[in-house]
Amino acid sequence: MKPKATLTLRNTELGMSTADKLVIIPLSQEDMQDHKHDFFELAYITGGSCVHTLNDMSYSVAAGDYFIVDYGSVHRYTDSKNLTLINCLFLPEIIDDTLKGCCSFETLMHACFLRYYKFYWGKTPVNRIFHDKDGRIGELLNGLMKEYQEKQVGYREVYKSKLQEILIIMMRNVLDYHSFFTNSKMVSDVIEYIKKNYQSPKILDEFSRQYHFTPQYISRKFKQETGVTIRNYQQKVRMEKCCELLVGSDMPAVEIAHTVGYHDYKFFGELFKRMLKMTPSQYRKISADK
Repeated sequence: MKPKATLTLRNTELGMSTADKLVIIPLSQEDMQDHKHDFFELAYITGGSCVHTLNDMSYSVAAGDYFIVDYGSVHRYTDSKNLTLINCLFLPEIIDDTLKGCCSFETLMHACFLRYYKFYWGKTPVNRIFHDKDGRIGELLNGLMKEYQEKQVGYREVYKSKLQEILIIMMRNVLDYHSFFTNSKMVSDVIEYIKKNYQSPKILDEFSRQYHFTPQYISRKFKQETGVTIRNYQQKVRMEKCCELLVGSDMPAVEIAHTVGYHDYKFFGELFKRMLKMTPSQYRKISADK
């Protein structure tokens, strides 16, 4: 059987005006085939349930769940049961004109909340389902929908402020999710040791000699309790320090790389771009503009 073609939805087809850059509507959603679009979609489930498949990952969603669908991501709704939702479709430049052409939600979060989101280094939150525990997201979306329907004086500024508040709450959820919680004194000691000695190329061996644990035991225990390796955590700490130096000093990036422990600048540049989705010079420029 020939597979169904993926439907592509364009913002111009959905009544999204050049000026407003946003459409928000309540929907009774039936099953829908694979489709993608050239805008961000924030979907908030107000009732019923369904299976939502995004980029081949399937989740059961119900009232109070919400999620972001990225530019170009393929998604569909199946097994819909009395499904109702608020659908907020928007272009990134509604938040800031400089974001025009930004096609990644992760990049959008970095650009909007660089001071905080730079410390996030896990998987993109695009494929995550969030839940509105206190109803705050629902209130913000209902307020946004009211502004969209009434379009009173200053409504575009309200669009921006409410969207920013929603994104801030999502950012907090992402950062909290990846915070480290440990009941192990040994793992806490490793974290503190790395923060103080992050430049060292042999931090695991040094810690094991000082605290009389084997490197294998330390590595296994750290990964079990934090979900990441010691090497990855050390990279995170180094990058945080690097970001501080890029913003707070005039040191060349190559000198900063050496200062935080990277003597191969090419490797450093590739790692920085992978973790922060931009080059050191771009990070310095964007931070200077804020």
